[in-house]
Amino acid sequence: MVDYVPIDMQIAIVCVFVQAALTFYAVFRMGVVRIRSIRQHNIRLSDIALDSRAYPAEALKQSNNLANQFEFPVLLYVGVMLATVFDASSMPFALACVGFVGSRVWHRMIHVRSNNVIMRFKVFLAGIVLLFLAWIFLALGLLEVI
Repeated sequence: MVDYVPIDMQIAIVCVFVQAALTFYAVFRMGVVRIRSIRQHNIRLSDIALDSRAYPAEALKQSNNLANQFEFPVLLYVGVMLATVFDASSMPFALACVGFVGSRVWHRMIHVRSNNVIMRFKVFLAGIVLLFLAWIFLALGLLEVI
C-alpha cells in the first residue's frame, strides 16, 4: 500500500470518479425520461423492444448522450490506470484530465438542453484535444519511468 499519493495523481483519480458519476447520472436521467416518455406518449414496449427510435426526441437525446459517456472516456480510465500503475502522473497530465472531464460535463449540458450542434462539436473537439494532451503527458511520464 502506498503511504503517499501525489496531488497530481489524486486529481487524476478524482477525474475518473467524476466521469463515472456523470455516466451514472446519464443512466439515471435516461431511465427517468424513457419511463416518462412511455407513460405520456403511449409507447408500447413492443415499439421499443428492438429499436429505440420510437422514443420522442428528448429520450433519444438522453440515450445518445449516455452512449457518448462510454466512448472517449474509456481512454481517460485507461490513461489514469496506467499513470497509477507506473507512477507516471504529472500536473500537466492531471490538468488535462480535469479539462477533459469538464468538457464532458459541458458537452452533456449542451447535448441534452439546447443541442446546439456547432457548440457541442466545439466542446467535444476541445475535450478530445485535452484527452490527447493527457496521453502525450502520460507517454512522457512513462518514458521517464522506463
